[in-house]
Amino acid sequence: MTAPHEFATDYWPLAGVIPGQVVVIARWRTTPKGRDLVHAALPALAEASLAEPGCLGYQALTPTGTTGGDIVLIERYADRDAFEAHRASPHFQQIVLTDIAPHLHTRDVTVCMTT
Repeated sequence: MTAPHEFATDYWPLAGVIPGQVVVIARWRTTPKGRDLVHAALPALAEASLAEPGCLGYQALTPTGTTGGDIVLIERYADRDAFEAHRASPHFQQIVLTDIAPHLHTRDVTVCMTT
């Protein structure tokens, strides 16, 4: 994995986490034909997600080179309501569920609430 793409900010999304916040770690494996499409959609997804009032951090880590590899998303939300608002947002519905999901071989998501 490389450092985050240029569209990710220079911070660690888990720095300063406090109880009650929601942390999401998603691991996506693209289909061979979908790799470029998924990578091209990541900047818009990150930008729109970071613009949400309850999004406290959003970072996409991508593999180096031209071969496959997992994409790892690390996200942090102020609380459960902010996370649910993210999942209901038009950009999540369009970019993740409509544009990206059909091009994923696997999509594993872990959601944790900090204590």
